[in-house]
This record gives sequence, C-alpha cells and structure tokens, in this order.
Amino acid sequence: MHSYPSGNRLPKFAMPFFMRSLAFLALICLLSLFSRFGASAAPTTAARPNAARPNIIIYMVDDLGWNHISASQVTMGTHSENYRTPNLEKLANEGLSFTHAYAQPNCAPTRSAMLTGQYPARIHNDVYVVRSLSRFNKSAKEGFTKDTASFVPQKQSEDVAVEAITIAEALKENGYATAHIGKFHVGGHRGDETMPENVGFDINIGGFSQGHQPTCFSSKKDGEWIFAKVGLGHFDQWASPYNEAYVKEHNLPAGLVGSPKHISDAVGDALEDTVAKLAGSDKPFYLQFHTYAVHGPIKARPDLLAAAEKYAATKAQYSGFIASVDENLRRMRETLEDPNGDGDTADSIARNTLILFTSDNGGTHAANTPLKGVKGMLTEGGIRVPLIAHWPGVIPAGKVTDHKTHCIDFYPTCLELAGGKWTPDPDEHPLDGESFASVLLKPNAKKQSAREPIFYFFPGYMDIRAEPSAAVIDDIKGKRYYEYEADAWKLYCLSNDQPEANNLIKSKPGIAATLSKKIHDWLTQEHATWQPKYPTVKKTGKPSGPPPVL
Repeated sequence: MHSYPSGNRLPKFAMPFFMRSLAFLALICLLSLFSRFGASAAPTTAARPNAARPNIIIYMVDDLGWNHISASQVTMGTHSENYRTPNLEKLANEGLSFTHAYAQPNCAPTRSAMLTGQYPARIHNDVYVVRSLSRFNKSAKEGFTKDTASFVPQKQSEDVAVEAITIAEALKENGYATAHIGKFHVGGHRGDETMPENVGFDINIGGFSQGHQPTCFSSKKDGEWIFAKVGLGHFDQWASPYNEAYVKEHNLPAGLVGSPKHISDAVGDALEDTVAKLAGSDKPFYLQFHTYAVHGPIKARPDLLAAAEKYAATKAQYSGFIASVDENLRRMRETLEDPNGDGDTADSIARNTLILFTSDNGGTHAANTPLKGVKGMLTEGGIRVPLIAHWPGVIPAGKVTDHKTHCIDFYPTCLELAGGKWTPDPDEHPLDGESFASVLLKPNAKKQSAREPIFYFFPGYMDIRAEPSAAVIDDIKGKRYYEYEADAWKLYCLSNDQPEANNLIKSKPGIAATLSKKIHDWLTQEHATWQPKYPTVKKTGKPSGPPPVL
C-alpha cells in the first residue's frame, strides 16, 4: 500500500514511466471560443498472436476515481490506505496498466463516446453532459448563474442517435454476440428505439435512460423482493435476501443470511448468468459490464463496511462500496474459468477473453489528490481514469504503459481485435478514436506510435464545475485549456505538474501557440457529421466559434 506523495513528487518506481514520453501539454481555453483537432482512424488489421478473436468485456465502474484503487501500477503509487482492491492488484500484476487513460468529464458523455467512437461534436453523438448544457449555478458567489453567464448554450441530446452505428452493431457485423448489464444512460429518454436491445445488444439487463441506482438494497413489496426503481426491474430476479447456500457459494460472512441483497451482488449474479449463456454460443462475445457502483447513494454491504471501518480513515461507506467492485472482478474471473459453474474448468474461456477495467469519469466522492478537480471538470481529476487490460497469454503480465488513451478508443480497438473485416463507412460514421490494440499486444515495442492529441470541447455550464471551454492533451510537454468566460488560455506540463498548479502560458508561448492551432483545426474540421455546438454570445447573438489562435 502507498500513501499520497507530498507535493508533485511521484514514487521513484513511477517516474520512468511518466517522464519517458508522457510530456503532456494541456491547453485550456477560457474565452468564448473552442477548438479541436480531429482525426478519424479506422482500425487496421494488425498482426497478432495466433489466438482466436477474443471475447471482450468492458468493466466500467461509475464515478471511480483514477487512484481510488490499490493497484500501484495504475495510480503511480498515489493512492491512499483508504482503498483496498486486491483483485484489481492481481489483475494489474497479470496484465497491462495504463497510467494516462482519459474519459469525458462525466458519465453520459463517456458512455456515448464509447458507444460511438466519436467526440460529442459528431451529430449522432451530441451528448456533451448529463441532462443539459444549461446547468447554471444557483448562486452568483461561485460559477455562473443564467443571468451572469456571457453565453447561451445550445440544446443537446441525451441519447445516442438512432442513426449512429454503435460498437455493438459493428461487432455484430464482425460475428460477435453482444450483451449489456447495468447502467446505460444514453438511450430510452425519447423512446424505445435507442434502448440497448435496439442498438445492437442481443441481451440487455437493466440498461435504459437511468443514470444511477435509487437504492443499494433490495426490499419487499407486495410479498415480492425487488430493487425498487432500479434497471426496469431486471435485477429483481436476484433480489431475494442472502441465504446459506448463496453465502457459502460466494464465500460471504454467515451473518448476511436473511439480510437484503446488495445491488452489487445482484449485478454480479446477472454477470454470472449472462457469461454462462454467452459461453455456450459458438460466437465470440462483447459484454458491457457497467456497474451502478460507485455512484451515489453510497451504501456498502454491511460486512464490507465493517471491514472498511478498520482500514479507511474516512469515508468507510465509499471504501466498502469500492470493495464490492473488486469482489465482482473476482466473480468475473472465476466465472470465465468455469462458465457453467459445475466445478470443472474444462469449459474455461479465460484465456480467450480480454478484460478492460475502467471508469466513466474522475472521482467525485473523495479527493483525487494529487490530481486537481473532480468529476465534471476538465482538470485531470475529472477526466483521468484507471485502465487495466488483461488477456492471459497474449498481453504480457505486470507491464505499465504511459500511452495515453481516451474512451473513444475502445471502439476501434475492439474492431481491430475482432478482425476488422467490417468497419463503419467513414462518410456515414467516422471514428474519432484510435486503436490501442498494438499497445495491448506489444507494450514494450520501442517504436510504439504516440497517440494523436486528445481534445475536449464543452459548450455549456455545469454548476460550479464547468463553463464553456476547450482543452487538448498532447505529447509535447503539456495540456492546454481555453475558457470562454475569461477569454484566456492556460497551459500546464503534466510531466512535472500533475496538480496543474503552474500556468506556463506566458513562459511557453511557442508551445501554447502550437496547441491553440491544433484546437482550432480540430474544431473547424470539415465533415458532414461534424457540427460543434458553439454557445451563443449574449452581447452579439452570434455563435462564439472556436477559441482564438495565439
């Protein structure tokens, strides 16, 4: 276990990974303009080991912070004693850890980006934030109210468009069976046509417009045990209280017998049943295992809470809830080893299954130190997430990479690993993401190509956390932001300033100018599907347009 390092210092073991090539320049714009540089990358057919096309499981946790786990390879040793995730540590020890994986600032836009392989500015994505771009702060003391804001945001979608070609639909074209379990969030707001079962998923358990679980424990209603208002009632079949057989099978404390079932266990039950069905097919499968944990309400199973109270100095409920995420990883791996659960591993599919463990945004229930900010912000604490890849016998064990990734990269990566025989027409559905399949297969390759810049464009307001802004992360020593309200740029070097405390905009004008041009080129690229929703300037009544080039 490691405690947080002081200041900006990182543990010695982490420094080589970070300093070797992770010279990210983050440029942030605070004006009334945005900019972005985009490249649609179709998957290539890369040579890979003599293995069948893998089953693919994307285990996405809700609201889990980058270093809110105890896998040191991912957190670069910055996690605190509050988090104990031994199964994630094991996954990292046996797989590949990414130190710089990125998502969108909050859950819905990350899920839509992953489903489409596209940034929000694409017309068939169009999900920039949860609910609305006009989430003004109620008080003028912080952030912007509707009256004090200088811009009027446009309306956005809450669902991925029917016209989009989802990752599930693309993988089905490549011969995959598909399934979704848990939170979906970007379908069903306006009708059934955007529900998971209508956008490529053969199996849907719990997925619709719902953004979080209203309750964490089952309850009895009219003589039946249910998870009240969770997942369309799909998890009610696993809502019965713990019994002796269940706690024995899952090695749980006997004291749980007779108590209400926790939602994490019900989601784990759904996982086991679904994998058993998929494993019995002659097709490889793609499974989205998107848990409700650790979104609020934060309620841990009683035994996990009791354990967390012994090691977590604060927020034991949160630590215990995270422990349930770790437990489900153990259940996942055990199920892959013995899908039909008969105790005989002759039916194991573990060696032909890729697990990608990640989160949908930065942490919000506890500090993300040394990273700045929380969920909803474009600072590192809001967008950097854990990512661990595991594929026995294919991905080398115990490796760490500083190769940067974004949630839009899952789509082309999965297509490449699936063989890439069918890909979306770039005129109809261009992919903004880049495959990192080569990194998975050969993480030690000396000539690994650096990823193109990662861009962000947020044309609205979100309480005190976000205002109209654009950002780019690039491998030229920094990260740059532009904030529309302040009409100002910010520049940070993430290699030696993870907290983003030292604004280099005045001392590094050359780098700042380069990145501002990249944001401009990205936002002004020409394609029928590329239509950034610039906010309207109140004073002029005209669209703000992209940020100015320095």
